[in-house]
Amino acid sequence: MNLEKWKRTRGKGKKRFLWVNGALQWGITTALLWSLLMQVTNPAEPIWFRPAIALVLFPLGGLVWAHWVWQSSESKYKDREQKVNP
Repeated sequence: MNLEKWKRTRGKGKKRFLWVNGALQWGITTALLWSLLMQVTNPAEPIWFRPAIALVLFPLGGLVWAHWVWQSSESKYKDREQKVNP
């Protein structure tokens, strides 16, 4: 873990991390890629149905994922901070 990078990230706040990294970056990107892949491999009618559902569920999953990453990174950060500054 890069302590300086995490220090900058955590300085921007947990809410921003959850929404930007979880819902937007992971959730929206994954939803669009999954919808496209599913439409190519297994076409469905109506075409808008999968993306509509995916654009709700994947960002929610992204929030859960980002929360887990935040908790894990914070734990590692605090452990290393204690070792550096006992």
